[in-house]
Amino acid sequence: MIACEVCASSQFRPMFDKAEHHFVRCDGCGLERISPQPSDDTLAKIYGAHYYDAWGLHDNEATVANLKRGTFKFVLGKLPAAQPGDKLLDCGAATGFLLEVARDLGYQPYGLELSEFGAQAIATKFGPDRVFCGELADARFADAGAGDFAVITMCDYIEHVRDPRRTLELARKLLRPGGVLAITTPDAGSPSRRVLRTGWTHYKVEHLFYFNQQNLRRLLTDVGFASVDFHTLWKSLTLDYIGHQFEVYPHPALTKVARAVTRVAPAAVRAFPLPFSTGELLAVARL
Repeated sequence: MIACEVCASSQFRPMFDKAEHHFVRCDGCGLERISPQPSDDTLAKIYGAHYYDAWGLHDNEATVANLKRGTFKFVLGKLPAAQPGDKLLDCGAATGFLLEVARDLGYQPYGLELSEFGAQAIATKFGPDRVFCGELADARFADAGAGDFAVITMCDYIEHVRDPRRTLELARKLLRPGGVLAITTPDAGSPSRRVLRTGWTHYKVEHLFYFNQQNLRRLLTDVGFASVDFHTLWKSLTLDYIGHQFEVYPHPALTKVARAVTRVAPAAVRAFPLPFSTGELLAVARL
């Protein structure tokens, strides 16, 4: 078995199997991961334009956009205020909702996105020079490079990459001195993980790694970040959005609960955005 990406231990304990994939936990630091990782073909079948169907973009794009912007305002609100000329790179930028918030806050927005669907949406919003379609290791921008970014954001990103240590090393090189990295990711130490156990809704085949605060801090400091602060991630969601999520990603118990709530709740209540904690963390790391 490949050594742990955080502590280099070779001792892993089996957790459970899901969709014919093995989930294991490192005995040394508690990092959870899928081992062996899904193949490129398996992941390619998951990603694509249809991947964003879980957002409900095709049904109510305006509502989804407002919810995403609300969440990203919370994330960027934990960072230092933008100064003139500050560049922000969003890794896993999807269709660019965080970049819209960043632009409104005074950043020069840049996006990295693996899917052609998302990258094209970003290019339409900000111009083709502000997006790179591909991996972080290959990223190239006409007017930005190593040491140029004041902020890098990775929202729902680090759990998808095949080599999180290498990914964070690349981010550190792209940041200028004093730069900030913001990461949101499922928290394997969260109360929802402890309660739901193997039924935790974040356990998905496309999520290759599951961090807790301790091992993520260790990894970030190992690659060169001087300090790391953690916050509970509060997402802006509606009951309708949550119900849609549980239809796309069914859960034996929670999908039934979501259906029951959406049946009895008035439309105005179902559509009202509220802050929800869904078992994810926000890490803010500084050089």
